[in-house]
Amino acid sequence: MDNFINIDDFGAVGNGLHDDSEAIYSAIQSLVTQKGGILYIPAKTYAIGKEVVIDFPGIYIRGASPYFSVIKVLENFDGSSAITFKPNTYQLSKGTGIDHGLTVNCNNQEVHGITGVRMYDQVCMQNVEVKNVHKDYSGFNFTQNSEGYSKIGQTLLLENCYGERYGGEANAPMFYFDRYQEVNLVGCKAFPSQANSETLQGDGFYLKDCRGFTFTGCSVAFAENAFIVEAATKNVSGITISGQTNEAINTYALKSFAANKYKVESITVLPIRSEAREMKEKLPDGTTVVKGGGSFLLQRTIKALVYSVDANITLEDSSSQNTIFSTNIDKVSNKTNGNTIFGLANSEKTGLTIIDALAINEYSSVPTIYLTDKAAQNRSRIEQQNNNLRFGFRYSDGVTKSYVNKFAIMKEDLDMATNLQITFPDLENGKTYSRRVEIGAADSAGIGYRALKILN
Repeated sequence: MDNFINIDDFGAVGNGLHDDSEAIYSAIQSLVTQKGGILYIPAKTYAIGKEVVIDFPGIYIRGASPYFSVIKVLENFDGSSAITFKPNTYQLSKGTGIDHGLTVNCNNQEVHGITGVRMYDQVCMQNVEVKNVHKDYSGFNFTQNSEGYSKIGQTLLLENCYGERYGGEANAPMFYFDRYQEVNLVGCKAFPSQANSETLQGDGFYLKDCRGFTFTGCSVAFAENAFIVEAATKNVSGITISGQTNEAINTYALKSFAANKYKVESITVLPIRSEAREMKEKLPDGTTVVKGGGSFLLQRTIKALVYSVDANITLEDSSSQNTIFSTNIDKVSNKTNGNTIFGLANSEKTGLTIIDALAINEYSSVPTIYLTDKAAQNRSRIEQQNNNLRFGFRYSDGVTKSYVNKFAIMKEDLDMATNLQITFPDLENGKTYSRRVEIGAADSAGIGYRALKILN
């Protein structure tokens, strides 16, 4: 196959010491003359002293083995990334990527692992591992070659891609995207700090001015934050996170924010599987510090759907029209600012609650709605029992609390009820009576009016 180029055929040695940059460059140029094809990396370690650049559409890197086909960065490296996909004569980097797997060993040099510049359509990276990433660089770095609202990349698929830091310190995210849309990440994993590190720094996935991202079955571990979503120069929308696993996150599972005139819109976060990790650090009282899946912070964010479950979530004043599902309403901050908060049932409180102001079937097995004021001092309920619709208020004698029905609609058909019941106190006798209100015949209280009768 003329369009299947083995880099060994162009003089690559693959012993992990010899600089194979020129051989790889020659192999790429052969594919350029053939209008694209496969750049084949055998199962050996190929050291490079300068950047591998693919600037022609239709060229894919294919490793013989995800684990044993290795590109290793040498010291005194010339370039900003081990491998770069970017446009040249063509305006877009189309139909490029890595399939069948590859390992990029950044060797703690000051380089990104893989950089994609304005990658656009038919782009796929599968089973790619980037390891030993320098603290100031990213394992996967997707950017644009110029500024501007219309400069975007789109339609990328990343499957089972993995990035890990050289040590604990981190000043850069492991996966970085700037102005990309229509991107799917499946089973990708980020270690912004080295696995099992006591230093939790860096972000797992950082999206700047991005739209239409879906994360499915991904994970972040040993990080400052798992996800950062930023709207810097335009509105951001359509970010979906499902089947996510977070472990040892120091601060946020998700932080979203925007510049003053922009918004982050329509983020969906389904329940995150959180793994707690005991750290060596101790609190002043001697207890062990435990880091789990992180909390949530939504700034200038609207129309989000977030299952925060038992994690803390803060809604800034500029965030509204969001729907939050939490097992503990007390862990939702600033909840009444135009947002809908659902309290999921837990072992202490059954049924469904909405910011503790409205509860359905909280204490009763019959259809019941409970209403509570902001201070939780006054409560009332509406319940349907048999064929009666009852309205009651909660009273307390200082020891016990109970509901007293003050009003009821009775009889078989609630829509056509002919009887009402009210409860009223007899102050002289110190008793409370429930009496049926009898509705008189037509015109019994004058033409056009019915009389109501209540027994003393």
